[in-house]
Amino acid sequence: MFTGQFYNHQVAKSTTITVLVVEAGLLLQVPAAEEGVVQPVYWLFTDMQTDLADRSFIRITHRGADAGTLEVSDPAFVKTFLQYYKPSRITRLEQLVVRGGLKWSLGIVLGMIALLLVGNFVVLPWCAGIAAERLPHSFDRQLGEMARSSNPEPVDTAASALLTAFARQIQWDTGDTLTFVVSRRDIENAYALPGGYIVVYTGLLKKLKTPEQLAALLSHEVAHVTRRHSIRALCSNMSSMLLINLIFSGGGTLTGQLFSNAASLNSLRYSRKYEEQADLTGLATLRENHINQQGMLALMEVLQQLDHQHHIPEFISTHPLTDHRVRYVRQQIAEHPATATQHPVMATLFQQLKEACH
Repeated sequence: MFTGQFYNHQVAKSTTITVLVVEAGLLLQVPAAEEGVVQPVYWLFTDMQTDLADRSFIRITHRGADAGTLEVSDPAFVKTFLQYYKPSRITRLEQLVVRGGLKWSLGIVLGMIALLLVGNFVVLPWCAGIAAERLPHSFDRQLGEMARSSNPEPVDTAASALLTAFARQIQWDTGDTLTFVVSRRDIENAYALPGGYIVVYTGLLKKLKTPEQLAALLSHEVAHVTRRHSIRALCSNMSSMLLINLIFSGGGTLTGQLFSNAASLNSLRYSRKYEEQADLTGLATLRENHINQQGMLALMEVLQQLDHQHHIPEFISTHPLTDHRVRYVRQQIAEHPATATQHPVMATLFQQLKEACH
């Protein structure tokens, strides 16, 4: 127990009290209005402001319901208090702004902006990549299954069987178990979930004209799976939230955040880097299976028509528009020519799949 002078902010007169330092604050024994009665008052560290003159004197102001000021002239108390005191970062920042004036305030703001920019564009992407690498591949399948159950698609069983048979004609360089599904919805899109669950909407299948286009589409989506783009993108998205949680609340886990966002996986839009990587990896898959790489360019033509309908400027798009994609795909084909053979089974299955979609 220590002794100090207490002001209750209602009268100018000070009162001599005893005070005890506890885990999360101070326990004050304050005399009540009735003579001989002592009232315990508990101050949390989070509600305090301190003014430390030296190691032998400290002034503590409490801003809560029991507002008051405590002054203690005791080196032992100051030492004990500082061992337990955990001021909030916001309080410290407020003190710097108030004491430093306008120049200090502007300096602090600019410094924080600089730190946020460095963290967002350098530190967070690096941390997200490390986190994604350390997650086991079994986690991908678990997350993908959770995404499926949170937002089930209307599955066309017959068309899915045909798409699966078509995909089996391609040799996939992956250890994931691939599942191909056709969803009967008039949406011109396809997506891949972590763990190997790939959905193609009938709206997009109706736009395709050749089996090479479909092979290119599936190769692109499978590349998202093998490159773990969903996991990497989610780690990148969640890294900002995790950093904020760590700064302001001191909690949050990577896996918990990822599982809580599993429902958004089927609408996840990849970065330009991931889309380009999926295109180029898909081209490699076509070459290895002796499928005409021009199928990727033909697929781009279909997507290009869809992009022109929406008129989205590339600088605000989360993935490259097909005008840009066509250029690097064409360049890649020129740099890596490969022979293509006929695939009659794929052609037959493609025709049956087209008929099933109508």
